[in-house]
Amino acid sequence: MTTTNEAMTLEHQFAGPHGWVQWKGTNVCMDVHCECGEMSHIDAEFCYVVQCPCCGRRYWVNGNVEFIEVVEDNSYVARIATWRS
Repeated sequence: MTTTNEAMTLEHQFAGPHGWVQWKGTNVCMDVHCECGEMSHIDAEFCYVVQCPCCGRRYWVNGNVEFIEVVEDNSYVARIATWRS
């Protein structure tokens, strides 16, 4: 079990290629998967913690997004975003 403060510290220790979602208190739409196997969908505002309706586990919504390196895929070329140095 991790406290919210511990979770907030852990999210800043993410290693490897990744991005950081800056939560601005806007709506989020996401599919969620719990350790217990429950899968669901959330449409919410201010989504910092989610709770499983099946087992009651609570999860801090980490702002890190993992980047998975891929080779050129033409089906997504129009959607490629490039960041500035």
